[in-house]
Amino acid sequence: MVKYLTIFGVIIGLIIISIIGLGFWLNKANAHYVWKKIKDEKMTSSVVFNVNGETKLDVRSDELMPLASTVKIVVALEYAYQVEEGKLDPKEQVDLDELEKYYVPKLDGGAHEAWVGFLGENDYLENNRVSLQEVTRGMIAFSSNANTEYLMKKLGLENIEHRMLELGIRDHTPLFYFTSALFIPYELKMRDYPDKSIEEGKDKIIQAMHDMSDEDWIEMSSIINEKLTNDAETYKKNAEISEWWDEDFDLLFSETFIKSTTSEYAKLMAMINNEELPPIAQEELEYSLGMIMENETNQQWLKRAGKKGGSTQYILTDAIFAEDKQGNKFEIVIFFDDLKWYEGFKLTNSLNEFELKLLSDESFRDEIL
Repeated sequence: MVKYLTIFGVIIGLIIISIIGLGFWLNKANAHYVWKKIKDEKMTSSVVFNVNGETKLDVRSDELMPLASTVKIVVALEYAYQVEEGKLDPKEQVDLDELEKYYVPKLDGGAHEAWVGFLGENDYLENNRVSLQEVTRGMIAFSSNANTEYLMKKLGLENIEHRMLELGIRDHTPLFYFTSALFIPYELKMRDYPDKSIEEGKDKIIQAMHDMSDEDWIEMSSIINEKLTNDAETYKKNAEISEWWDEDFDLLFSETFIKSTTSEYAKLMAMINNEELPPIAQEELEYSLGMIMENETNQQWLKRAGKKGGSTQYILTDAIFAEDKQGNKFEIVIFFDDLKWYEGFKLTNSLNEFELKLLSDESFRDEIL
């Protein structure tokens, strides 16, 4: 008996050591791990790296891939242009209750709550209202989905898409209200299976969503957006999304999300980096994207910079422009898709180090290139 207990104890000890070791490995940043995954032909990955207008690194840059929250760059872009054109006042006050209509708790990683907390701590709120300019920065810097939905409606989806075409961004799937789209399973259940729960009809609902055309996604999400705008409290209460949302729907939305290429988003970041936008639009967009310049360490070696990333359990994306104090200009756009849980965790913890080394460490850059 003692012998078996000793063996059992050794096994348990080895399991504990393995778990601790795995946790340490997952949390330790490793720039080379990111490069290893980009090079891996089995990975769904893409990257563009530009230095002073010259493309130094291009891996599958024309492959359409889901954008996650990186798509919010084009929303901020349209906001900036509408300010330039006098259609919007950046100081316009927005009541937080208007934004809360589009807030879905527990499905944004705490982003909206973090932004609201930041506003309160830094005296940006007055009578529960905040400027449109800060709503846009909150969409980028904190990745508030509620802010994104509000801005998409205010700006107009068709205007955002027209602006992209105007600027030469064509390799891009249509936009839709992606917070509203979270409720499509509920809408399909009410339409097709009113006497069943979503769990009972889930397989058919998921198949129906896979079969939906781009036009279907736009139409259904627009209908839901109107319902949230008119009576969000009742609609969200009836939908009870927290009761049925699970990993299967998470995967579905990752697979069907708005897509583009690293090539197109590198083009956008280069436009911003080279200050090719009209002056007011340029200023507004750099403010929205540029919160990383509030970091004192970045201020020591960067003249200006901006970024926006995005992630789900299966997707990791990021887009950066930067100009250092020597006048060198860089753009990095990286997309990953179809990630396993441990790949996503490790890449998320390592991506910043990879990008930082690519921008500032010449020996690392030379090694990669």
